Amino acid sequence: MTLRLLPAWTAAAVGAAVVLAGCTPLASDAEPSADASSLADPSLSAVAVAPAGTPDPCEMITLKKLNGIVDVKMADGEFNSSLSYEGRNICEWRPKNEERSEPRVQVEINWEYPDPEAHQAIAEGVFGRTVKPGGKIKHAENAYALPGRRTIGMGVGDYFVKVSFIQPNRKGAPDITLKLARAVSSTLAEEIGAA
Repeated sequence: MTLRLLPAWTAAAVGAAVVLAGCTPLASDAEPSADASSLADPSLSAVAVAPAGTPDPCEMITLKKLNGIVDVKMADGEFNSSLSYEGRNICEWRPKNEERSEPRVQVEINWEYPDPEAHQAIAEGVFGRTVKPGGKIKHAENAYALPGRRTIGMGVGDYFVKVSFIQPNRKGAPDITLKLARAVSSTLAEEIGAA
């Protein structure tokens, strides 16, 4: 058997996929919650298989509020079936101008593994030491940020929530991420009656 080393760019791409896929505990046996048959029927999605009453991540921030925070006209959020697995749903927003690929915003709602401390431990195993988000987030418990503060994880009620702002080299990105996390936390707390 020959052992081949991957080029650095391949390793970076794999690492980026792990970052975007989120942090679900490795022992979770997580599998995509949308199978091939549900993808063939556009009326079905992984959101439909979430437990009754599970909040829709695409409804956690209004487009008007999102546009105001990121200072870019964004398109409506779209459920991301390739990153959503059993136990978590992810919504992603992209610029309304389709010629732009950034900024992107992602919101994950995880009901299967809601412990933010477990997610933080996994994040630290991958990225090193996590940091404080840079300010208080009302309704959030055990909030932490990845280095660079462009992704914030937190517990809100019975859910683990992750908010990511994706735009390299954007000045003020940590503040933008914090504002997004505050908006999402408030909306979710209100929806589940934890406000």
